[in-house]
Amino acid sequence: MWAALALVRCAAALLPEPDRRARYREQWQADVLAAADLDLSPLHLALGAAIAAARISRKGTNVMLPIGPLALAIRAVGGSRARQRAAALAVLSALVLLGGVTMLITG
Repeated sequence: MWAALALVRCAAALLPEPDRRARYREQWQADVLAAADLDLSPLHLALGAAIAAARISRKGTNVMLPIGPLALAIRAVGGSRARQRAAALAVLSALVLLGGVTMLITG
């Protein structure tokens, strides 16, 4: 429980404005404290609060950043139309990986 409350305090500290910080911290702490009554994990709620705080603190960006093979491909290829080339590279990498796993399974 104490770890979840500490995580909520850290998550609230990520928020840009002091009034938002206080409001969210109070709300998230109440959620963590009430989690046991609802048979929920306080730590899972705190992790959700941390993810929400990271998303809230990024002002003006509604775009989800790429992860996995797509992120690696975007770093590998640059220039104009990098996203299209990176997406194609990520798809090819995923297909090769899927083919290898299929070969391992069918043996």
